[in-house]
Amino acid sequence: MTIPPQLWSFTEKHQCFFKFKECLAADQSPCGGQIVRAHIISRSQLKQIARDGHVVAVPTSLLAIMKMQRTEFEAKEIGVGDFSTMNCFCAAHDKALFAPIEDAPLVCSPEQLALLHYRAIAAEFYQRNSQLESAASELDDESKDLQNLRFVWIAMCNEQASEEAHQALVRTEMLIAARRFNELGSLVVRFDAVPAVMAAGAFRPIYDFAARRVQRPVDFCSFVAMHLLAADGGAVLAFTWLRRDLLAEQFVRSFAALPREQMASLAVQCAFEHVEFACMSDSWWNGLRRSMQAALLERVRRANSLSYRRSPRCLCYRIRYADWPVAEVH
Repeated sequence: MTIPPQLWSFTEKHQCFFKFKECLAADQSPCGGQIVRAHIISRSQLKQIARDGHVVAVPTSLLAIMKMQRTEFEAKEIGVGDFSTMNCFCAAHDKALFAPIEDAPLVCSPEQLALLHYRAIAAEFYQRNSQLESAASELDDESKDLQNLRFVWIAMCNEQASEEAHQALVRTEMLIAARRFNELGSLVVRFDAVPAVMAAGAFRPIYDFAARRVQRPVDFCSFVAMHLLAADGGAVLAFTWLRRDLLAEQFVRSFAALPREQMASLAVQCAFEHVEFACMSDSWWNGLRRSMQAALLERVRRANSLSYRRSPRCLCYRIRYADWPVAEVH
């Protein structure tokens, strides 16, 4: 399908907001080196499911999403050097802050979980702030047409989400600086299976795994971070939240209450529903039936639609995507 030139130029203009370079680290040490394309999922993790240096994922760039909205959403091979990167830390802070999770095996220690949570929240703030700046650039205070009202609505939604993410980021920075890792709640599920899907991100859950409302988008919302990674040769799932956010804890407890045989499939379902950076091995993806692939891609398509309103049952068990046995829940 041909893309109109005006839509192409519009998308190219707004793509620059998502490439803005800014270090979000708030510690007292000065920034050093250039802003780097920091990986939300580290290269060492991605290489464990890659084939010939590539993972399978739905492209996340604004231009790619615009194209897929006019055709269909699809998963493609993406190089591990290009997947899950953001320009939100300088070289010095990226190296110093995340050494415990970049330079050591993942054991899900309290410090490692706190740093994973911090990086996911930083990425969420970066994305929401970029969307806010992008929408704000189109606003016309004198205009009452529908297009301008649409951008007003987008800006308002992302202004709230950006402020909420920033407050969560500041709170996480403070507990890491003081090494008060006990202020972070966590649920860690280890699977007795090699990793096939990886995901990392933070989101504001509206419904939990039992189809109960957790919170309303119009209220000040709590964040949950989700990581599906590799540890000790197997897949590991970690949900983290700031302990005083009881609504976030409600969401995670609903997952902990699931039958263990559903946990792997619902982890995959949750990643495609809520997490922007989700990827998979070629063998796992191509081993799914086309109807299963289509169901997951439909979740990504709807999540990228401004008109999408989640159903209370969006995280209820539907399809068996994975049969990884649960080895431990902590």
